Amino acid sequence: MALFLNLQKQKSLPVFILISFSALLFSSATFATVKIEQWQTEGGSNVLYVHAPELPMLDVRVAFDAGSARDNDKWGLASMTTTLLGLKTKQYDENELSQKINDLGAQIGGGAGRDSIFFSLRTLTRDSILSPALELFNATLTDSVFDQAIFEREQQRRLVGLKRQSLSPSNVASQAFWAELYGDHPYAHPVHGTVEKIEALKLSDLEAFYKQYMVTQNAYITIVGNVDKKQAKAISEQLLNGLPKGKKPEPIAKPVAIAKAQETIIDFDSSQTHFKQGQIGIERGHPDHYALFLGNHLLGGSGFGSLLMEEVREKRGLVYGVGSGFSPMKQPGPWLVSLSTKNDSALEAKKVVNETLKAFMKDFDQSHFEAIKDNLIGGFPLRIDSNGKIISYIGMIGFYGLPLDYLEEFPKKIKALTKQEVLDAWDRNIDPNKMVTVMVGKPE
Repeated sequence: MALFLNLQKQKSLPVFILISFSALLFSSATFATVKIEQWQTEGGSNVLYVHAPELPMLDVRVAFDAGSARDNDKWGLASMTTTLLGLKTKQYDENELSQKINDLGAQIGGGAGRDSIFFSLRTLTRDSILSPALELFNATLTDSVFDQAIFEREQQRRLVGLKRQSLSPSNVASQAFWAELYGDHPYAHPVHGTVEKIEALKLSDLEAFYKQYMVTQNAYITIVGNVDKKQAKAISEQLLNGLPKGKKPEPIAKPVAIAKAQETIIDFDSSQTHFKQGQIGIERGHPDHYALFLGNHLLGGSGFGSLLMEEVREKRGLVYGVGSGFSPMKQPGPWLVSLSTKNDSALEAKKVVNETLKAFMKDFDQSHFEAIKDNLIGGFPLRIDSNGKIISYIGMIGFYGLPLDYLEEFPKKIKALTKQEVLDAWDRNIDPNKMVTVMVGKPE
């Protein structure tokens, strides 16, 4: 949806206040255990539900296995389809629909990634608001009109954005990294497409994509809020009422890791060199996920507590910031180190990153390891201290088929890990001698 419909008038101010202060009202104890319930709708959609009665609010997310990996050669198709969906329905034009949502004080939005597209609703659970909000949300998903004039307008907006992104060395580096790492795999191309691909899209392409992938068998519904299970079941049946049952798409192929290290330098008129380095990592649900995640937190995922920050910034002053992270998806996603530095220190920064990685994979300080572990465990309640955070995690659990006790088990798994288990997991999954490296700027 091109416009994230967060339209609040003065009379809707109480809704805004409730949303803004929700994190304060949810204590860590509230979510010490998150009870997730699961079922399927009559149309075959998977549903995960969490009863959260602390505030009179409801969060709903509907995801489809229809991310940019399903674009084929029409790059940006999934993203453009998501942009147009919900701007106009058979009953309401753009202004009328926006006004209806505004009057309810609700929020309706959407987005696209490589694995999925998603649509969300946040509303109060007072019946006079909840019922019409759900009806409007259903209409945006099942009764949208793909209008040619709106398509052309959004197409031009996308082209302007893409041309602006081409002037960003960071964006150029990111796109080059994915392309080099994944080659001809569906994960390789940018989620939002390229200028050439977006210019070639037709409205009929969006309509065909919608009809193929937005079906109930391909939907994953998440419901978190102040509704009981009976209400949640009724809501789950209502949300997609009007969509065909269809079928799930075939799984995305597994990517093939590169056989040897490769480096790409892109000349860019910039005082900074933007550096990306990594390799294909793991998929969601991989047995080594916990050990890799914990190790990465020590290496480059914990800000000023990480080894990379200590070595590259604190000791040598080469960067303002440096970080690393895994991005597991349906198929193995990347492990990536990112930084930017002056052109004349780019090669030194690269050298320090690689030396730090290799040293970490051989051994690391036990006390530092325990401190990082304690930091992760102690901070975990803050990751699930609001409806908005919970629905993101629950949506991930549902879409990727993770165990329902994932949130409960996460801190336990982290706590139980030993230093040797972390070292072994990194040795199994990461090879410092087979990295894809991209530098954009004028590295000297």
